Order: sequence, then structure tokens, then C-alpha cells
Amino acid sequence: MNPAPTAMLGGVIGAVAGLRIYLRMAPEQKWLATILIVLCLLMFSAGAAHLYGIGRSKFNRLKQWKEAILRLSGQTTTQCLFLWLALLASLLTAIAARIDPAKIPDFWLVTGLWIGGIILVFLGSWKLNEAAPKMSLRTFLIAGGVFVASTIIRVAALEQFPPLLNGDEASAGLSAVRFVDGQTNQLFGVGWFSFPSLYYAVQSISIRLFGQTTFALRLTSAVIGGLTVSAVYLAGKRVFSERAGLLGALFLAGSHFHNHFSRIGLNNIWDALWYVVVLGGLVEGWRSQRRLPFLLAGVGLGFAQYFYVSSRFLLALVPFWLLLMIVIDRKSWKANRLNLFFLVLIFLVITLPLIWFFSQGEGWTDFLAPFNRVDILGEWLEREVALVGKPGWRILAEQIFASARTFVSIPVQVWYPADAPLLRPVSAVLFLCGLILLLFQLRKPVAVMLYLWIGAFVLVGGFSVPVSSAQRYVAVIPGCALVIGFCLDECVSIISKVWQKSGRLLAAGVLLLVVGMGVSDLHFYFYKYSPQTQLGGQNTLVAQRLALYLQDQQPTQVAFFGGSRMGYYSISSTAYLAPHIEGLDFRQPWGSADNPEITAEQVMFVFLPEERQNLDLVRQDYPDGALSVEYDQQGLPLYWLYTVNLITQP
Repeated sequence: MNPAPTAMLGGVIGAVAGLRIYLRMAPEQKWLATILIVLCLLMFSAGAAHLYGIGRSKFNRLKQWKEAILRLSGQTTTQCLFLWLALLASLLTAIAARIDPAKIPDFWLVTGLWIGGIILVFLGSWKLNEAAPKMSLRTFLIAGGVFVASTIIRVAALEQFPPLLNGDEASAGLSAVRFVDGQTNQLFGVGWFSFPSLYYAVQSISIRLFGQTTFALRLTSAVIGGLTVSAVYLAGKRVFSERAGLLGALFLAGSHFHNHFSRIGLNNIWDALWYVVVLGGLVEGWRSQRRLPFLLAGVGLGFAQYFYVSSRFLLALVPFWLLLMIVIDRKSWKANRLNLFFLVLIFLVITLPLIWFFSQGEGWTDFLAPFNRVDILGEWLEREVALVGKPGWRILAEQIFASARTFVSIPVQVWYPADAPLLRPVSAVLFLCGLILLLFQLRKPVAVMLYLWIGAFVLVGGFSVPVSSAQRYVAVIPGCALVIGFCLDECVSIISKVWQKSGRLLAAGVLLLVVGMGVSDLHFYFYKYSPQTQLGGQNTLVAQRLALYLQDQQPTQVAFFGGSRMGYYSISSTAYLAPHIEGLDFRQPWGSADNPEITAEQVMFVFLPEERQNLDLVRQDYPDGALSVEYDQQGLPLYWLYTVNLITQP
């Protein structure tokens, strides 16, 4: 294929995009766009010169260099051009996205450049003499069936389990709503809590389709949770066996822990998928020396950076695994060096706009913010040393040990206070047995990877507070599922060698065992944990009940008497579920001039139990209102609601 037309077309597209970006940039920034436009025009010129036949005899040395590069890379001239165009498109995207921090100008052009760059780098990195991947009908049907079944489990009664829409979920939803309302289209910045904004853009799709509801907010998590289960099957099949992959997937499908985070409208669950794609792709690519798994790992590693912060630990985990594999298997390292180069290239093209954002202005502060909130080093550790009188190293060791026990014996907390660890008793024992069996295969890439994967999250939990915070372990649960699937599969295999006629019976037994574990976990989550949980506390319950009531009301104002305990907007559930209602916080006693002014014709007064005195004062002034009370699970008043039509009042 002659690359000259591609160079000319790419040069024209790049120059047009660069000029549009140039016209919108501040004067002090235009130099960078100018350089990119010049490079694009030079590319066009080179392509045209080649077609005209100009200079072919004068640049033999350049031709020799080009041929040497092509021999080294194994790519064609057109593919190398694709790689250059991909980097150029990603750089143009990064520059254009920062012109306006709130809204990307020429959104579809800029987004098209980014997506086009990702496609080009993938095509440019493809190994032409490598056979296309094949998937048998059986594998496709099992993967699809596992996805459908696990997604149905996660979507069913999505608004009721968990029963409360937590304020953090609602805050994430409000960031997504900004995309729906057109307040922003910024894919390459941050939203609520300094998390990358691409997640909120994805979340906004379901909100556009199903409205500003709890179901819409949580739907993307449920679907990604189902995809992760299917990915565990495919990864387990490649790195272990089909039976190990299926058993691991079935365990994950029913896992109480994974189901919970698949039902929450936050970005944690996405990292579980990315870890499977990245680490599974690396192991399979290293073993088979095929390029496609490395390319998929690069795609996963790149997109992972746009979601929860645990994905950033992959940037240390992957190189550390590679260092170990260089020592263990130097022959495979030599065969895979080029594949790893293309992995890094794909990662760079995908993440360059985000890297550019984090390198500008307050971006570095946003990058560090999620770590600074939970890091134990510094003030927390100094305070603990002074408080308990133990040396710092011992406190750190106890933290790490507690993090390891969170897998099997210490209950997780914060975002999932279930009074249970990640793995309940049977699965915990199988997990530990699987780790023991992996010791006998420790020189294999998959064994090294699984130990590093799990060990990394032991350290992550140990170096953060609270140590057993459930949300920080979400990305490791697929690794636990793979260990459990491997354990059961390996036990069937090695025992069958001794009891030769028991193979089928053992296989059926472990399948029933995993299904039973899943049913037990689901029963625990839906019938034991959920009915008694009040995730977020009493204030969240107030916001949830009030928001559900207000959803069906006409636009009006709510005069909220929350005292020092909470305000109308302190829990975002009301703002997300009832955006048409205006909340007014009455911090002072009724009648104070410092309170907000009520302008609606009909107003709803909401009083927390400790504000009963203000309720009496309002009723004295407006005696003809309608009073109702909302009760909590113990039958105690949650809040009083007093609705007044100000027009009809004396």
C-alpha cells in the first residue's frame, strides 16, 4: 500500500484541525498549534513529493534508515505513518481540550481526533503476519451467557438494593447531569471529588435514556460488573483452563462484594474490569508471544486512567511484574520487547489528553487529591505514634496485616459495612488453598501476576485509612475469583490422577459448590445485609425519603429546618432526584431576619425532630397547613412535613 495518499490526507485533516484550534487559543499558546500545523503541512508535502517522484534518487540514505526502522519494527511504511498520525491526533486533542476548562470547543472534531488516533495507533501496531483471533461458538455462547446472567442479577431491583441513594452517588450523578444539561462536555478534566470526568460523561448516557433516577445512575455499574464476570471467564480460560475460567466467573457472578459495587453509581467497579483486561492480556501475550493481547492490555491500561484511582497502581504493578519476568524468563522478554513498545504507545495515545490536563495549572493537585485524602504517611502516622506509643514501622506492619486479613477475616467497612470480609468462609478457604497451590507454579507468569495483584492491594489497604475501606479493594476481587477458579480446577486435575474414575464426579461437585457459594452470597447480600443497612446514616435516610416524595411534586420551594445537623443540599440525593425543587436552609429560628426569603406561592416546611419548636412557631403563623410525619425503621419520627399555601393563609 502506497503511504503517500495517506500522508497527504492526514496532513490536510491535521492542518484543518490545527488551524481551528489555533483560532481559539490564547495568543501566548498559539505557538504550539503553529508547530503542529507546520508539521501537518510538511507531511502533506512529503506525500505529494513522493507521488510526483521528486527526490527519490537524492534521499537513498533516508530510505535506508526507513527500511532499517521497518525491519526492526516489523511494520509497513503505512503503519508507521498511522502511528505518527495517532500521536499527532492525540496531541491536538490534548491542546484543544485545554482551551476552555469547562467546554471543549468543536467537541465532535476534537473527540473524533482522539478516537481516530486510538484507531490509528491500534491499526499501526497490528502485527500483519499474526493470525486473526478466533473464538469458538462454544466460548462465545458461554461468555455471552455469563454476561447476561450476571448482568440480570445486578440490574434486578437496582433502585432497591442498596436501599439508599448515598450522597456520594448522587454527587457523581450531578456531575453526570452537567453533561446532560450542556453545562460541560469536558472529557479530559475532572469532576466530583477530583475523579476524571470521562466516567461522568459515560454515566450521563444512561441518565439521558432513563431520566434523572437512581436506576439510571447505577445502570452503567451493573453492566460493567456483568462485563467483568465475562472477562474473568475469558481470561481464566486463556491463562489456566476453560473450567478454571468458568468456575472463577461463576464465583464472581454471585460474589456479595462484587454485586454490591456493581449496584452503586460510582466508578470503583470499572477498575475491576480494567485489571482483568490489562493483567490477563499481559500474561497471555507473554506466554503466547502474540501481539494482540499486548494491544488489548495497552487499551485497558490507557482507558483505566480515566476511572477510579486504583487503576494508577497498574503503572507500578505492570513494570514490577515485567522486571520479575525478565529475571525468570529472559528468552520471552527478548521475544516480547517490541510488543511491549506498542503497548506503551497505545497507552500514551489514549492518555495524552489526560496527562496534559494533570500537568497544567491545578491539575497536579487534582491528581494527588484522592491519595492525600487517605494516605497514612505524615500527620496520621505521627499522631498514631504519639497516641499508642508504638514505633512507626510497627504501626505500618499492623496496618498491612489488617489489610491482608480483610480478604478473609476482618469485615470490610465504609462503603460496604456488611460485617463480612471480601470472601466469606468457604470462598476464603478456597482462596488460601489456591494461593498455596500457586506456590508450586511460582515461575509461571500467571502465578507471579496473581501474587503481585493481590499483594499490591494488601499494601494499598495497609497504607490508607480506614484500613478495611471496601471501596479500595474492588479491583482485586476478580483476582480472588481467578485464584478460586484455579484452586478448584487444579484440585480436580491432581485428584483425578489418583482417583482416576472420579474426574467427572469431582468436576460436577466443584461446579455445584461454586453455584452454592454464589447462591449463599446472594442470599446474604439481598436478605441479610440489605434489609438492615442504612448506608450513609440517618441524614442520608432523610434526604432519600424526602427526595422520593418531592419527585412527584410540582416545582416549589422547601424551607428546610435541619439545625446544625444537615442542610437541604448537604446530601446530594435531593438535588439529584428532585432537581425542580429549590431548597432554602433555615439556620436561624423561625422569624429571624437572617433566614432566606420564601417566594413560592406554596411552600413545604421540613423539620428534623430536634426542630420541633420551629414547627410549632410556623403553625402558629400558618395554621391552615397540612402536617405529615415520616418515620424511620424504628418507628421514630424522621422529619415532619408541613405544606402551606401562602395565598390562602390569613
